[in-house]
Amino acid sequence: MKCVVFDVDGVLLGEEQYFNASALAVWEILYSRDYMGLPVEQDDFVPSRVSAGQIAYIRNRVWGEDGLLRWLYRHNAESMWDMSHLCMLGILWSMAREYKQRTGGADRLSFSIHKPEDFRALGMQVMGLHVPLAEQIVQLFKTVIPEQVMGNDIFDLLKKEMEKDITGDSSFIDRFSDFYRLQIEAFENWYLGDTLYVRQMHKLPYSGGKSGLLYRENSLVPAQEIREMMERLKQNGFQIGVATGRSRIETEIPFRALGWYDEFSPQHIATATDAEEASAALGGMRLYKPNPFLISCAAFGRNPARYGAYSRGTARPGAGDVVWVIGDSDVDLYGARAMGAKFIGVRTGFDSEGSTVNLFEKEKVPCIDKVTNALSLILK
Repeated sequence: MKCVVFDVDGVLLGEEQYFNASALAVWEILYSRDYMGLPVEQDDFVPSRVSAGQIAYIRNRVWGEDGLLRWLYRHNAESMWDMSHLCMLGILWSMAREYKQRTGGADRLSFSIHKPEDFRALGMQVMGLHVPLAEQIVQLFKTVIPEQVMGNDIFDLLKKEMEKDITGDSSFIDRFSDFYRLQIEAFENWYLGDTLYVRQMHKLPYSGGKSGLLYRENSLVPAQEIREMMERLKQNGFQIGVATGRSRIETEIPFRALGWYDEFSPQHIATATDAEEASAALGGMRLYKPNPFLISCAAFGRNPARYGAYSRGTARPGAGDVVWVIGDSDVDLYGARAMGAKFIGVRTGFDSEGSTVNLFEKEKVPCIDKVTNALSLILK
């Protein structure tokens, strides 16, 4: 068996629409009358009619010419959801510090955010306080988060520091708190659009009128060049597969639009949907990368009878078999190694000189600037 497994985001597809959706979700939560309703200079934000120019403006305001995104990437923030949540936490923390300073420390803000309607009360609570710029959030984070603190450890340290400036229940800071999940819903509505949101989330969006940025996805390399690479691999006897943290529908729609979907056997397209379904059958075990489950599904085929072995990393290439994984993150590398695959790293635009590329160099894995460059390494 010969197989090449592709990660998707940062390898085949750009992440621009994720970044745009996250910025729009943060902006809507802050300034829409459906949420916090804070005053804003340009009061022309109508979700159902947002223009490309407005999206660019909002992304620049929220992410500070992507400076905050780059800082979070360097600290291995695990997902776009985490990055959006950390952005909102930075905003609320800055406001809490300003309020504490105004009162001379005699009073502190308390945040209770469990349902969408709570955002309106939150907006009234912080009305008149300064909404920090992305650059100010980065500087605030730098004062308490050392360079070596990575990933989920950021949340633990941030919670400890924020508790000095707020009062009451601090559980809203946690990953997958009610506050976090409400932000996920806002993000997913922007990314999926109303129709797919209802299909995926099984409920109506809180603030609808969105067409979905998923339909605007672009490939990192011209789509035809990627398709030709896939065809060349198959001509040389390779099975090709996908192992991604995207859901099934979030993978299928852009793949069909770009002419890639029919290059794959559906049994070798492994997504977050498969991880969630298998997790329920395996007692709640976490099956996202770096667990080898998704990569094993992509390499050997989605077969529920083998899911236990996939999750444990005991389904491995046999003598004479070769499996390549092409990814852009540490979890791709560790997942590949957990199932005995070879690895090729792709430098992403946001981490081309950051911690992940440093890891690739330290681990002495080949690193390329674009996915199509992998062809010469695999076929040599």
